[in-house]
Amino acid sequence: MSIKRLAAAAGIIVAMALLVVVLVSRGTAAQTNEGTVSRLAAYPLPVSLAAYQVAVTDLQSGNVALLGQTTLGVGGGPHGLALQPGGRYLWVTNSGGYTVWVIDLVTRTVVATIRVGAAPVHIAFTPDGATAFITDFGGTEVTVVDVATRRATGTIPTPAGPHGIAMAPDGSRLYVACPRGGAFVVIDPQARRVVARVALPAGASPFGVALSADGSRAYVSDLTFGKLWIIDTTHNALLGGVNVGRRPALVTTIPQSDRVVVANNADGTVSIVDIPRQTVVATVPTGAGPHGVAASPDGRYIFAANTEANTISVIDAARATVVAQVPVGSYPTDVLVTFARG
Repeated sequence: MSIKRLAAAAGIIVAMALLVVVLVSRGTAAQTNEGTVSRLAAYPLPVSLAAYQVAVTDLQSGNVALLGQTTLGVGGGPHGLALQPGGRYLWVTNSGGYTVWVIDLVTRTVVATIRVGAAPVHIAFTPDGATAFITDFGGTEVTVVDVATRRATGTIPTPAGPHGIAMAPDGSRLYVACPRGGAFVVIDPQARRVVARVALPAGASPFGVALSADGSRAYVSDLTFGKLWIIDTTHNALLGGVNVGRRPALVTTIPQSDRVVVANNADGTVSIVDIPRQTVVATVPTGAGPHGVAASPDGRYIFAANTEANTISVIDAARATVVAQVPVGSYPTDVLVTFARG
């Protein structure tokens, strides 16, 4: 590895270590505040996006927002978002503590608080919705939660700092990116153990992960090399890598397409990657510090949460142009988009 690469990798390791300290240190406040949820004014949702429900986490504000509907002041450090199968319940990780909130999207209230590990960040569900898996970025494990009882039932050891997580469509495998451990691992969710580790270049820091619709490919962002790795999940083998931007964060697929979107946190852009050609077909300026990205279920729009600009960028996926900048709270970290409930 070159001196430049070594310096960059060292900087990333230090930054991640500091992030863990900051997130976990917010745990005391999170435990104090999470019992009281305030209802705040709604952030706007452009009329052109009325067909969608857009959820956003504001890490520093301590808010979970449903754009155009309401903003819930939950306190703590809301970070990652996941929709429980069935569509009624939104799960939100509290990276400033040791909990996950469950929000009822019908009543727009927090209906449960689940104790998990340190600085939880992202969530994946089994296809039947019976079990949830939460990455505990402040530790070395994935917490397993029984959805019916909303209680943790165990943990799965992983390399340090598990972050991005994705479940295979058939529920047979769980994929976890562990940037502090420099590893991308495959978990058997039934046996609750790591069964494979995908070989990546030395010094890699895999961070975000998304899967193709059929589960045959995993797309993994790499903080160190500024890459999107493409992995064959049948053989757990690296197929190739695409140069994206600096410090790429979360990743999402665009439905009904062969394209993947990566948030380039250090560049203030997102990259749209054509997977068959393994090339970036568009680089779209968003706002400072994009972290979370999501595509609308119909593939028309891409949404990026800009942590330092305090906005959500809405991108027309076909034209690769920003069509709206929506102001939200402080340090928006993740965004989730579904069709609006009827």
